[in-house]
Amino acid sequence: MNDTFKNLLLLGTAIVALGGGYWLAESMRAPEPITTPAYGGGEMIDFSFPDLKGKARSLKDWRGQVIVLNFWATWCPPCREEIPLLISFQKNHAAEGLQIIGIAIDNLAAVTDYGQSMGINYPLLIGGDDATELAAQYGNRSGSIPFTVIIDRNGAIAARKIGVFSKAELNKLIDPLLKPTKVPSAPNS
Repeated sequence: MNDTFKNLLLLGTAIVALGGGYWLAESMRAPEPITTPAYGGGEMIDFSFPDLKGKARSLKDWRGQVIVLNFWATWCPPCREEIPLLISFQKNHAAEGLQIIGIAIDNLAAVTDYGQSMGINYPLLIGGDDATELAAQYGNRSGSIPFTVIIDRNGAIAARKIGVFSKAELNKLIDPLLKPTKVPSAPNS
């Protein structure tokens, strides 16, 4: 029986290590630009979730802006690690048309307390379990968080990522989307 217990313990440890390795590999993977329709196609999927004051907010409220839709929770250490970067991007790029939106897979009290303590300067919406379903529609098959979807000014999905963004990664994806589009000028007659 002692050998059986040791074998079961070894097997359990191996399974946990394998799962942890998979999670780490997924979270470190570079964002994948969407080039083909997947889970809702290449267009934004509208939704309605309450903000911290209970007002229903729709993604269409921010149409025409570059949207960084971040699925997160207060109990998620990688999510908390990423929040200062998102706060910084909102502060530094809001005037250019960037809107960070946090979709919390969490409860109102925890999100309100955490948002205030961190000084989060972007809208936080309470999605609860419904947010997990929405994330799946956006392509998050694993249900892992943080999960981020970047949507251009026209409502097309530009990129998505499971895991924490670095500043360089986010800059590389956001900067081209924030540049104003140039309309070709008419030739002189």
